[in-house]
Amino acid sequence: MEALFVAIMLLVLLLVVMMSLQPKWQRAARIKCLSNLKNAVLSYKVFANDNDDKFPFATTNILAGGNDHTLWLHFQAMSNQLGSAKILVCAADRERVNNTKSDFSAGPLGLASAGNAAVSYGASLDADETRPNSILLLDRNLVTNTWNLRAKVVLAISNRPPEWDNRQHKLCGNVALADGSIQDVLNSGLADLVRLQGIATNRLLLPLLP
Repeated sequence: MEALFVAIMLLVLLLVVMMSLQPKWQRAARIKCLSNLKNAVLSYKVFANDNDDKFPFATTNILAGGNDHTLWLHFQAMSNQLGSAKILVCAADRERVNNTKSDFSAGPLGLASAGNAAVSYGASLDADETRPNSILLLDRNLVTNTWNLRAKVVLAISNRPPEWDNRQHKLCGNVALADGSIQDVLNSGLADLVRLQGIATNRLLLPLLP
């Protein structure tokens, strides 16, 4: 147990050192990303409260219901809860930041006009409020060449956890759990979260472009 504690402390120290070596704009972007995910996961919980404790994927009377290939529709379904589409883009996501949208319309400033190009986060198709430790949202910078299902869905299972790549946060990433908590983790931390989900398989839908 003592050895495990020491290992965890070393990982935390490593993460702190890595963040301290980042340029100021990257540190600010990381903090903003955590804030975005916090707002998004709260929106999920409010949505569930208004829809029989169901998240968009499990809600049958909307376009996001059962949709395992068009991620932006899941966020579109929560437009009232999210308020602004700006929080769907991470400031460190340089491939997407210029596509940041302010609302959910089909107009030039709307999410519906840009689709997945205006989204920096992946979302679970299997998380719900009865599984508080399940991954609900996370940064999109995952390695996807090995764990794909239908090209856009990554399987998060304990014996084959996904990993971060160098986009956005440089081999790190932010994860929001169904209980509302947010964690900033390395690949080892992501593997731990996958293992502790209490769910055999969690399908993570990524905002890949057509």
